[in-house]
Amino acid sequence: MIYRLLLIPALLIVSLGLILADDPEKLIWSESFDQSSAQWRTSNNADELFLFEQGQYVLWRKNTTSPSVILPEQGDLFGDCRASITVSLDAILGGSAGMSFLAKQDGSLAYIAEISSDKQFRVRKLDGGSFTELSGKPKSSGWVKEKSIKDAGEPNTLELSYKPGALVLSINQKQVWVGNEMVQHKGKCGVYIGPESRARLDDLKVFVSDTEAERIKNDRNNNDPARSALTDIIIQLRKTINAQNREIDSLQDVSGKLKAESDRLDRSPKNVKKLSAEVYSLKKELASSQAKLKKAEKELLSLRKFKDNIRKNQSGDIVISLTTALAEEKDKNAELAKENKELKAKLAAMEAEQNK
Repeated sequence: MIYRLLLIPALLIVSLGLILADDPEKLIWSESFDQSSAQWRTSNNADELFLFEQGQYVLWRKNTTSPSVILPEQGDLFGDCRASITVSLDAILGGSAGMSFLAKQDGSLAYIAEISSDKQFRVRKLDGGSFTELSGKPKSSGWVKEKSIKDAGEPNTLELSYKPGALVLSINQKQVWVGNEMVQHKGKCGVYIGPESRARLDDLKVFVSDTEAERIKNDRNNNDPARSALTDIIIQLRKTINAQNREIDSLQDVSGKLKAESDRLDRSPKNVKKLSAEVYSLKKELASSQAKLKKAEKELLSLRKFKDNIRKNQSGDIVISLTTALAEEKDKNAELAKENKELKAKLAAMEAEQNK
């Protein structure tokens, strides 16, 4: 009677949850335990024997005082969800087994739903290594008799669901317990085996709402190893580019300093004095060339007059000889003119350099 009175407000909470949140009907993850997987622990020691056999996860907890919670190594973190698992307790050894629900990754906090070989169920909260019974009464350690649980050796389907404020357990499609719980974290779904117990587990499934499924898919993309590796490559490339940009800035700074130093040296008194000496020397050379050119022009003028005079009064042979001599003098004059032009250009360049 007390259990039913407690169940009424809890059902009201569940009804509120149904109004506020989408139903978790989308299958987001399943584990059939068809083959050995690194996701799940296998072991063989004095405390336990865990292995995969005939498409089932076979758990034998030999330790007589402590249970074991097994979570997948990788996997999603679920919020509002519904999880189910098939549990077959050993017909001879029996004991208890079930699922861990909304478990933190380090296993420090989780909800445990289990059934026993004597047809009882229990829901507990594991927090920091200590259990708190959420179902039943303290004197029965939270165990509650339930007729819908099948005999040991037969498969039972356990289903736990959570919406804000309500935790619900169903066994073999029958709702057997509702608890008033507000879960503040997202967690994994795994399995549970009680002390001195042996069971076979199969078909672990998790259902979520469309909204929650979208969030989980985004989390999977963000945690994808290939994406992570690509992100690392991009980060390394960015570091390399930044280092190269710093090196370019440093080289530009050095180049600026060298240019400033070059300009300073070009304007130094020593360099100016040297350039002035070179300009003076070129000016002297230019004056000498100009004098030679003037003299050659005078000689050319005299020869032209002589040629004209010969042409009028002398024979052709003499004219030819003189014409040849005149041509040679013209060539010499052209060379002197060219030299004079080059000297002028050189002098102009030196004066421009000096004026800088």
